[in-house]
Amino acid sequence: MRNPKTVAGLIALGVMLLALGILIGQMIPTIGQVRLEMSLTPTPEPAWPASVMAETPDPSRPTAEPVLRSGMTGQSVKDLQSRLYALGYYTAEIDGQFGPGTKEAVMAFQRRNGLGADGIVGAETKAVLFSPEAKPWAAEENASE
Repeated sequence: MRNPKTVAGLIALGVMLLALGILIGQMIPTIGQVRLEMSLTPTPEPAWPASVMAETPDPSRPTAEPVLRSGMTGQSVKDLQSRLYALGYYTAEIDGQFGPGTKEAVMAFQRRNGLGADGIVGAETKAVLFSPEAKPWAAEENASE
C-alpha cells in the first residue's frame, strides 16, 4: 500500500497544476488585449519643444570639443600648454596635467585678450588661443594686474 503522505502530496501537486493551467488560460487573452491597446495608444508629445525627444542630433555634424579645466589630463591639455608656452604665458613643464600653473596661464591669456578670466578653456577661449590674433604675453602690461 502507498504512503498516505505521498498520496496527499501528489493530490496537492495535481490541484496546483490544475489551478496554474486555469490561470494561464485566462491570462493569454488578457495579454493579447493589453498588447492591442498598447499598439493603439499614441506616443505622447514631449512636454516642451526644447525637450531631448523633440530634437535628434544630426550625426553628420561634428561633435563639440571638450571644455578644458583644472584637474583634466591628456593630449588636449598638452596642446593647450604648448600653445600657452609659445605665447609666453606658460613657463612650466608641458606635462598634460591642468594644474594651478596652467590655470593661471589661461587666466592671464584671457585677461590679455579681453576674455572672461575664469581659467576654463571653452570654445571662445580656444578659438582666440589658436588663432593668429592671439596676443602674446607682455610683461609690462601684465605687471600692473
